Amino acid sequence: MNGILRTLTRDGTVTATFQDHAFKHGFNRAYIHVAGKGQVFVFGDNSISQVDTVGKTILNTISVDIAKPASVYFNEETKKLIVGFWSHNNINEFKTKTVPTF
Repeated sequence: MNGILRTLTRDGTVTATFQDHAFKHGFNRAYIHVAGKGQVFVFGDNSISQVDTVGKTILNTISVDIAKPASVYFNEETKKLIVGFWSHNNINEFKTKTVPTF
């Protein structure tokens, strides 16, 4: 939709607003994944970006050649993203250069 990521506290207070064209997608749903150690991944139509936990900086972006990533799991041991896509019957695995957030 509008490509805006808002970072919230537990009580719902907005602490950061970050807009990037990489976050835009054709659906009216948010597509983010927060891994066990706090890594934040935001996916748009053709990319998946790791954003710092403050919500103000993109740390890494993976471009994907299949449109519309729909689900993401981050394996912290192997540092790989496991990605499922809309209208695609396979699951893809991407090696990342993730930045630890702890």
